[in-house]
Amino acid sequence: MFQKILYKSRKFYDDDFDWENYTADSYERRLKGDVETAFRAISRAGDLQFDPATGHVMSHGAPIHPNQQLILEAIGRLEPARVHEAGCGGGDHLANAMTLFPDIEMTGGDRGRSQLMLALKRHPELSGRVGVQDLTMPFSRQWPRAELVYTQAVLMHIHTAVSHMVALSNLFRQATRWVLLVENVQCHNFVRDLRALEAGGHLDWETLHLYRFDGSGGARAILAAQVPVENLVPLETDAQLRDGETPSARRLRRADEDSARGLFGFDAA
Repeated sequence: MFQKILYKSRKFYDDDFDWENYTADSYERRLKGDVETAFRAISRAGDLQFDPATGHVMSHGAPIHPNQQLILEAIGRLEPARVHEAGCGGGDHLANAMTLFPDIEMTGGDRGRSQLMLALKRHPELSGRVGVQDLTMPFSRQWPRAELVYTQAVLMHIHTAVSHMVALSNLFRQATRWVLLVENVQCHNFVRDLRALEAGGHLDWETLHLYRFDGSGGARAILAAQVPVENLVPLETDAQLRDGETPSARRLRRADEDSARGLFGFDAA
């Protein structure tokens, strides 16, 4: 009985945490405890260098997180004119990308106003470039469009009903050329879900090419493109993404349950 009462009192039944309780203070503590003890989170001019010949980003001095390195390498290789980070949190990835690629227009959105305030505290240069954005809401024409839209540790937390599929569909409507997903690939069947969304007509792209994008620091991601991308291996299954990882039975079971909730397209009765 107590468990039933507790379950009904929760606002977000299946998400990893209540977004409204994910405050700037708690996020800042996580940055300092989990990231900044091992990596440089904020880079200044000259700290980072992109090598077009190898497609690698080099960090002078302290290393940067492998996920951030992958994002910067994807931006450098794809050379978009505009980039948007959906779920920008404390703004470090966005600000470092602006430092490394000053000629690219950068914007960011996040569901939490407190996190956006933290981003502006850490990076005042983001003023006017970030705003409130909830990917699980219906698409808004007010969201900045960009050639490349990426997420980093965002969709992996969303499990309420089919909210992560709504978020995926929104990303592909916001992006005009590429979507980069830097996520825990055991939390959702991203490849399966994307192909189902494509077949059901839920993606605002005429064609969909999926690739596994490996960063030079060891991180891996999904790169979705409207046109083929050279020198990348096509991504056919979620198993390709999880290759070499120690499987989590709980997370994979939850991923299967999330995928099973989706009803796609318009299947005649």
